[in-house]
Amino acid sequence: MRKSIAAEYFSLSAALVAASLIFMSALIISFSVSTYKSDRKILLERLTEEVRVSVSAYLTGGSDGAAALREILPSVSASTGADYILFDSEGDVLACSEASPCSHTGTLSAQSMSRAIPQGAFAMDSMDGFYPVSCLNMLYSLNCGREEYYLAASLSAKGFTDYLKAMVVLFLVAFAVIMLAVFPLLKYTINRILTPLKEMTLAAKRFGEGDFSEKVCVSDQNEMGFLANTLNDMASSLEAIEENRKSFISNVSHELRTPMTTIGGFVDGILDGTIPENRHREYLRTVSEEINRLARLVRSMLNISKYEAGEMELQTEDFDITELTVKTVLLFEKRIEGKNIDIRGLDTDRLFVNADMDLVQQVIYNLTENAVKFVNEGGYISYSFREEDGAAAVVIRNSGEGLKKNEINKVFDRFYKTDESRGKDKTGVGLGLSIVRSIIKLHNGSVLVRSKTGEYTEFEFTLPLGSRP
Repeated sequence: MRKSIAAEYFSLSAALVAASLIFMSALIISFSVSTYKSDRKILLERLTEEVRVSVSAYLTGGSDGAAALREILPSVSASTGADYILFDSEGDVLACSEASPCSHTGTLSAQSMSRAIPQGAFAMDSMDGFYPVSCLNMLYSLNCGREEYYLAASLSAKGFTDYLKAMVVLFLVAFAVIMLAVFPLLKYTINRILTPLKEMTLAAKRFGEGDFSEKVCVSDQNEMGFLANTLNDMASSLEAIEENRKSFISNVSHELRTPMTTIGGFVDGILDGTIPENRHREYLRTVSEEINRLARLVRSMLNISKYEAGEMELQTEDFDITELTVKTVLLFEKRIEGKNIDIRGLDTDRLFVNADMDLVQQVIYNLTENAVKFVNEGGYISYSFREEDGAAAVVIRNSGEGLKKNEINKVFDRFYKTDESRGKDKTGVGLGLSIVRSIIKLHNGSVLVRSKTGEYTEFEFTLPLGSRP
């Protein structure tokens, strides 16, 4: 059976409120009892002060003192409201404030006599059963000559009992009223807290099923709102990842299907005699080119996977990146001359970087190859090198049609080709710039693209500076 968070939270909150009320009420009642007893003690002390002195004087005067006290104590009790009982040293009653005959037939216990002191010992009890019920009493020890006597002054505890009952009833009523008021408020608060949580649970379930269309709407600027925004951000990221995955599979399928279809068609044509024998070499050359294209695709995909998985170990060293650029550009000499391209900026000062030379050469190669493909006939490719904020920056620019605004943010995506490049780039697989970004990221550098439609496109990347030999 599934436990409800709302029920658990409600039970816990209700228990805490109830416990708090009970604890607070216990403190109030305890304080009230303590205050009441303190007030009764002070009252008894005040009422008994003169009585105690008079009783001592009568007892010191002789044996007739006890008899006189039997006549005096009832009137004293009537004026003060307290009851008085005089005991001898054995605990027997000598005089009482009750009208004769006295109803007190018992004796004062030894334990009660032991707690009696000249200043008076206050207690709320029955004096070890002497009284039928508990009362508020002060017990004094009186030393009159050679004899010791005990004087008990008491007030009825009925008022205290009534007071205590009234307090308990008041507490129960207040407890019921408060709990009746708190329960709806607790329920509202819990529902207000848990409703967004339920929505997020349902949203997470939809996200798990691949539906990212609906987001969680929580306007509260608290932890719950932060959690909802985080969940929405996660959903957006998952949606982007899912779109990239679908696009990746689609692009890979397309890139693999095209050369494989070409290879299969030409091989079948050679085998079934559709292609004449005198043209076999020509078509086999095309098959070889398509196989090389497939090999480049697989190799590039493996390299990207290694870069992103962190499996590629950098072999860093200090080297002159301008010299490396010149060597790389020479690899495109034939294509550069074929398009009559003007190469600029390679006659510059040396700039040393600390990086993996082979990987950096691949970056320069990919960017130069990209520039050669899309530079206009008779255009230019320029290179510039500079130090900037403790790093080496390299810029490669080519003249030409440039990129559209909506293409700039996509050029580093895998398999992305602009509409223009689809007509010009017959051999590429759309992974060159993605590889560039991965390699530069491995070096903790940055790469960006700038373009002006109809004029130029340029790529800039940064690498850590190296030391001159």
